[in-house]
Amino acid sequence: MTAASCFRSQNPGVSTVVLGAYDLRQRERQSRQTFSISSMSENGYDPQQNLNDLMLLQLDREANLTSSVTILPLPLQNATVEAGTGCQVAGWGSQRSGGRLSRFPRFVNVTVTPEDQCRPNNVCTGVLTRRGGICNVSAPRGGRRGPER
Repeated sequence: MTAASCFRSQNPGVSTVVLGAYDLRQRERQSRQTFSISSMSENGYDPQQNLNDLMLLQLDREANLTSSVTILPLPLQNATVEAGTGCQVAGWGSQRSGGRLSRFPRFVNVTVTPEDQCRPNNVCTGVLTRRGGICNVSAPRGGRRGPER
């Protein structure tokens, strides 16, 4: 699962999915699994209004679950994520648009914002860094920053 808006300037059909990696410059043969994307579901993504910003990616084969690759539990369908709920976004995001991917995974702490500060039917978050977001995960590993939206 990813944000559909992250693929606005990229062709998801030529992208790869990497699981179990820590250092993108190392081979990590024992833990790293690389996949092609066999299909995508955009869930009615509207880039003009940025609605339904969710994309499900189907991998070309089943992932092997290991200590480095595990299933992340998600809320039940139609569950409400309350304003103020803390969440975390992680990945190898770049520090600027079109920039090089980070060598190591980065994370950004985000907080769910109230419905009246969000488009209908979306879950919106405030990013707790000066610069960062879902596509550009730019907080340093283990870093802590002040609030911004």
